[in-house]
Amino acid sequence: MLRGERVLLRAVTKDDLAALHRLHEDVGTAVAANEEPWVPRTLEQTVARYEARKPDPGNVPFTVASLDGGQVLGSGSVWGIDTLNRNAHLGLSLLPEARGHGYATDALRVLCDYAFRIRGLHRLGLETLATNAAMIATAERAGFRREGTLRAHAWVTGSFVDEVLFGLLASEFSP
Repeated sequence: MLRGERVLLRAVTKDDLAALHRLHEDVGTAVAANEEPWVPRTLEQTVARYEARKPDPGNVPFTVASLDGGQVLGSGSVWGIDTLNRNAHLGLSLLPEARGHGYATDALRVLCDYAFRIRGLHRLGLETLATNAAMIATAERAGFRREGTLRAHAWVTGSFVDEVLFGLLASEFSP
């Protein structure tokens, strides 16, 4: 388990799936966070996908939980790990009731610490929609630098949206 000031990042367990499934049911969040089209999925289907998963060394998923009490707050991941070039991407999605309480910045810092200190990565990327002001502010608070914009890059609920690219080097990170 990885500890921040307010959050705990740990392996995803079957017991977490009901809470994490709520992230999928939040269509507005799900379509903004995923590259594949949203389709309805039952909790049973989510459990079946979890049970059928195969280990993928290039993607490390975490459950984000509160440090005080262990309540599931959402999910985070280090994904697209490139061991040759020592880079990867970060993903973070919190349940609606966990947003706006400082958990995201702490979770992002813990993900960075894992990627840089434990995995020995050199660079992390983070991509978010230009309309996601909360994630943009969180990335900047965690030390990420805006590196560019992909214009009209993501199809989100009927229109194209710009995607903002952020990057952070290990030498720039201070836990």
